[in-house]
Amino acid sequence: MVKRRTCVYLCNAIDEITLRQRSIDSDSPAATQKVFRLSRALRSTGVRTIILSLGRGRHNGSGRFYRAKAVRCEKVAVVYAPFFQFPVLTHLVTLFGLVPLISRLKKGSDSAGLLVYNRLPFYILAVIKAHLSGYRCFLDLEDGDIGKTGGWLHLFSHWLLRNFFDAACSEGVVLASRALQNQAPDTRVLCCYGVAEKISQIKDWHEPVINVLLPGTLQESTGVKLFIDALQRLRSGPEKYRNSLNFIITGKGSLANDVSELSRSVKAPNVHFKGSVNRETYLKIVEDTHVGLALKLPSSELGDTTFPSKVVEFAENGLLVLSTRVSDVPQLFGDDGAVFITEENADELVRKLMWIVDNRQQARNIAIQGQQRIVSLCSQSKVAAGLTNLMFNEL
Repeated sequence: MVKRRTCVYLCNAIDEITLRQRSIDSDSPAATQKVFRLSRALRSTGVRTIILSLGRGRHNGSGRFYRAKAVRCEKVAVVYAPFFQFPVLTHLVTLFGLVPLISRLKKGSDSAGLLVYNRLPFYILAVIKAHLSGYRCFLDLEDGDIGKTGGWLHLFSHWLLRNFFDAACSEGVVLASRALQNQAPDTRVLCCYGVAEKISQIKDWHEPVINVLLPGTLQESTGVKLFIDALQRLRSGPEKYRNSLNFIITGKGSLANDVSELSRSVKAPNVHFKGSVNRETYLKIVEDTHVGLALKLPSSELGDTTFPSKVVEFAENGLLVLSTRVSDVPQLFGDDGAVFITEENADELVRKLMWIVDNRQQARNIAIQGQQRIVSLCSQSKVAAGLTNLMFNEL
């Protein structure tokens, strides 16, 4: 008799309709996409997979209350916890609202696993309830510790939180990068960069202008200051390169206003600042783009504690990845699957962009090699097999 296996993915992935309905503006699109793709991968092996989402962002104090709800999005079942747009109580509603949902979602299963996305205080009661309900609990560690700052109370609470989740999720850990292994509990480990699907898009590298995309959180640690300095150098450089490059910026962050200011200039290369865009608009931008920038600084606190998952999406869509040597990106792409910036300075970024303009055919070949490599290493079948083996000791 075939066992009925269930995976409940505890996270804060939110679809765009729910974002609008609940007036949430603090989402993480890259994290949401990774969660949905991993969930579909598990479903492909016959595992009943349910995303259990906090369904929340920063409260706006409006006093609006949103009940728990269940939807189907991108072929995956999603259950959202209740959300209260009101100070203090918003945290209690989320904390306690998850508990009854945990036990309900396990019904009818012979084997159930709870995959917990990062170590968030909101999950504590849900994880305790999962243990009492017979779940095996796993940790999906996407973001590591970025430094120990603050007073003794803050440090102590952080220590308690980390030790709670490491003990409670001791069945296994999914890591976003190998560098996080020293921050994970001593248990079974799977390194997972996400799921890639080959997108049949033919980039025309003979077009007069090369479109370059920089998406995500716009702050200094993600290389936006580096980009701004490089752009200023390009605008005072040779006309050949000024007229051959076009930059598209999406996202939000502390340097969004600086990028917006650059976009108002009539100087070439042109900068088009789109701000936060929906998924459909973003995919259209990607379709028309040749190069994807991933400029997270290796020297920053975020350098080895996170993996820039956007590089997987760049590559699967046929974009040439232009990246710093951060996290596991060099190991994932190899020497011939991406173009790397070896130094954290604007002159180095300018040199690489100029090289792409001067060597379009070679740039195209590297993009193709990168796509083939990512589609192979991060295929749905490989990711699904790894996750199923980790959680259910199968495949």
